[in-house]
Amino acid sequence: MIAALILFLRGDYRTAYALLTISVVLAIMALIAARLTFPVPERLEQGRTATAKTLGLPYWLYMGAGALFAAGLLSYELGAYHLERTRTVPSEWIPVLLAFSTGSGVAANLILGRLYDWSDKVALTVGIVLSACFAPLLLQGGFAMAVIAMPLWGIGYAVQDTLMKAIIAGLLPEGRRGLGFGMFYSAYGGGWLLGSVATGLLYDRSTPALAAFVATAQLASLPIFFLARREARRETQSNRSE
Repeated sequence: MIAALILFLRGDYRTAYALLTISVVLAIMALIAARLTFPVPERLEQGRTATAKTLGLPYWLYMGAGALFAAGLLSYELGAYHLERTRTVPSEWIPVLLAFSTGSGVAANLILGRLYDWSDKVALTVGIVLSACFAPLLLQGGFAMAVIAMPLWGIGYAVQDTLMKAIIAGLLPEGRRGLGFGMFYSAYGGGWLLGSVATGLLYDRSTPALAAFVATAQLASLPIFFLARREARRETQSNRSE
């Protein structure tokens, strides 16, 4: 919103980014305060933890599904470039739409988190299906379609920020969570990188093919998520029987 205000006042992106330094400084201060107040984050843990001692098959399946989902997560930068290039919205509205989509993601975090407590399968299905609709709607053209698509982009990041972290945290054994999260998000970042290269190349050739690629990649992750979920439940039952 700060960036949008600067652009509305006929400023430039350099000034807008310079003012965003304030947010960066506040974020670092909050991180330092958290580190001083809670030097051992593990002590905050409550609820479900993994009983296995190694990273099992469900973890690797979830990693593959996460990488596939990330490959289809169209970046806002490419979406903003499309809006600017096609003159769908004035340039000063692009950061406003980003703020709208981010706010939608905050709301989606709360809703998907509550839905996950009720049914992780339903939460994943709803989140991924809605996220997969973002690019097809955005690339249809028109201001109305762009506005409708923005909350779906926020939902995609809610799937990453809320659902995936909750799922992986429940699978990782104590003492290996740092490694487990690091490896998972390395694979996630790799999928995002490859997907970003693919979407950039497709954008120059065919926007319908681009929309089909990102939607297919995200939807294709669902069966792998379900398989990983089934294997995780099977392992849990096996551990309990032992």
